[in-house]
Amino acid sequence: MKRFIPFAFLLLLLTQLIYADDAQNKNYMIPIRLKEGHDKVRVDFTAPGKHRIYTYRDLKNNTVTFYTSSIGFIPADISVQQFDTGLDMIDSVEMKEIVPDGKAPLTPLPADFKQILENDPAQWRYSDWEVYRWESFPGILIIDFQNFNIQSHMLKRLSYFVEKRGYTGRIHSFLRLSGKTDWNAHNYKSADLAAFFTEAQRSNALLSSAESYLRELLLENGIIERSGEGYTGGEDKGIVSVSQESASHVRALLLTHEGYHGLFYAAPGLKELVYDQWDKLAPEAQEMWVDYLRTADVWNYDYNNGYLLRNEMLGYMMQQKDFAEYFDNMMFPRLLKRIPDKAEHFQQNRDAARQAFLDMALKIAVFLQNNFNLSPGNLSYMREVRP
Repeated sequence: MKRFIPFAFLLLLLTQLIYADDAQNKNYMIPIRLKEGHDKVRVDFTAPGKHRIYTYRDLKNNTVTFYTSSIGFIPADISVQQFDTGLDMIDSVEMKEIVPDGKAPLTPLPADFKQILENDPAQWRYSDWEVYRWESFPGILIIDFQNFNIQSHMLKRLSYFVEKRGYTGRIHSFLRLSGKTDWNAHNYKSADLAAFFTEAQRSNALLSSAESYLRELLLENGIIERSGEGYTGGEDKGIVSVSQESASHVRALLLTHEGYHGLFYAAPGLKELVYDQWDKLAPEAQEMWVDYLRTADVWNYDYNNGYLLRNEMLGYMMQQKDFAEYFDNMMFPRLLKRIPDKAEHFQQNRDAARQAFLDMALKIAVFLQNNFNLSPGNLSYMREVRP
């Protein structure tokens, strides 16, 4: 059973732990419940010779959760102050050791994206993957895999069922998909997850142990539910994934990209805005985007899926601070190379399409900032400040 520790006693306990020989090899979860009325808070962690400062803005709840594996040390003192007034904002603090017990976890760890990227895999509860719940959007689970191969055992067949042109709607054998391109990172809404496991049950498809685990994880956390002869899922929940095998800067980009897909599922009003902006998008820009997905042979997107087409546009628009950089250096050069017969046509319409894309990206960015305090290229509510 979880136990709330009075703050003064917690500090004493942490001070003692800091000198224990084995304490530094342990990972502790430290949820901090804030007093009402917070907006932006400053969180200070200190230990002898060590100091890390974070600012944290989150309008959705009054709890922020930290991990010593992300902080980098076990703090001897913790303070949380309202950023502008300096008022103490701590209501209570709970500390719990995260024990790597070798069992695939069904209970996600609440976390901010920054902590997921910083967490040491050596501190995972299970060696193959760790599971998180996005603290600010709890309908989204994030799975961080040790490598691409493990990720594929869980999610490759799902990706072909949901997104790969010519394969959707059926569960194909691992043998048939052997050697075919897989994603380095994934995202799926709960309705598609439910459809996959419903089809597996209907067709008596043999699930891998990783796929069976995923089904239990989703059921345990309410992402999908049993219904009649299959499963059901809503539109505001889902999963995203990333792998440790990607280089650190690529991991950050991929997790941000997939996280925006998660927002497409979970953030009220965002999907409707993207659909509305797509309908208003200049025909030149719409044509370029469809051609971009259609000719991405290595990706094999099902570009006829309007939901996927719009969701991918959101991900690529928002994964970096400025979509102009992606358009100029990646998207447009790739279009010219992939479809040389349309190069002159693309060149004639480049400026109009580019401006239409940037106008759409700006409208989405303003919406995200005004409603969720989020900005392009960064889905973390946590910022580190140098002492």
